[in-house]
Amino acid sequence: MIRGLLLAVLLSLLAAPTAAESPRADLPPLVQTERPDVTGTPRLGVVLRAFPGRWTPTREETRYRWLRDGEPIRGARERRYRLTALDVGTRVSVLVRVRAPGHAWTEAESRPTRRVDHAAPVRRRVTYSVVTRGRITTSVREFRRQAQETYADARGWRAGGTQFRPVARGGHFTLVLSEARYLPSYSPVCSVMWSCRVGRFVIINQERWKHASPAWNRAGRSLRDYRHLVVNHETGHWLGRGHAGCSSGRGPAPVMMQQSKGTGGCSFNPWPLRWEL
Repeated sequence: MIRGLLLAVLLSLLAAPTAAESPRADLPPLVQTERPDVTGTPRLGVVLRAFPGRWTPTREETRYRWLRDGEPIRGARERRYRLTALDVGTRVSVLVRVRAPGHAWTEAESRPTRRVDHAAPVRRRVTYSVVTRGRITTSVREFRRQAQETYADARGWRAGGTQFRPVARGGHFTLVLSEARYLPSYSPVCSVMWSCRVGRFVIINQERWKHASPAWNRAGRSLRDYRHLVVNHETGHWLGRGHAGCSSGRGPAPVMMQQSKGTGGCSFNPWPLRWEL
């Protein structure tokens, strides 16, 4: 018991701020004379640069923390920050902390950028509607939302300039959430085991949507990533892409590989590779 108490005290001391970091109520803050700012075009892949602002007295220590829609971005603590796919559609700002001798740490946040844009401009606009077939035992609302998240993701087909927009009915193609037993009714080439694409129909097998595939699960990949994969793969067929292989046996597998069945040694990957766009 005594050993446990000593360990708890030691951990609390390690977690406590050092004297240099502890706020001092008797120390005045620095005075901001110019607000921090962010320079650079808010577009995927671009490097943003933080301007720390101007302070009185002159700052001697400066720290940065980049924020995405007001939330800290993991590991982003340098003066420069390269925008990633996760930033697309969000607003990025930087929190600056400064200190000078005889003054307390003082912080200020820049104005957020405009929403971060995709790297590629829109070259093709596609509309689609969502329908169901058979007895559906999962949330259709979630299916609609997650499918559109996949289509809008900067790592997906949007990276090649294709923009997808859901409509109430019709559209360029129909995205179907189907009970497994109905898949062969679309075409003899479709199986109750897998998802399929036939003509204007991009058909997602409900069993795969709910449970992923045995090969995917053995690899320890998430269900959410499998859903990205199956929507991207079957929609890729509608876009005109055929099946691809991974003969090298290393690196990420193409999204147009039949990864539900395995990858032949390549790593499972739910997003199109650059050469597939």
